[in-house]
Amino acid sequence: METAIKRFVGKVLSDGHLSLPDDTAKEVGKIYEVVLMPIGELDLYSYAESLAKEKGFADLTEQDIEKIIHESRGIH
Repeated sequence: METAIKRFVGKVLSDGHLSLPDDTAKEVGKIYEVVLMPIGELDLYSYAESLAKEKGFADLTEQDIEKIIHESRGIH
């Protein structure tokens, strides 16, 4: 059985570990792919722009990227 994708906000703790939601923290030994993205709109736009360039979508405008971000967050 496949696990659904989980999305949450975590915090880097003083010992270098990442905080996890309680239900995920109980899944000891389970392997996840982790993508760390700083919270903050400007950081998110920069990340999306660099990812677009890396993937060959450099022709996307800032407005295109903003639309993608808003749609991914359910903002219309």
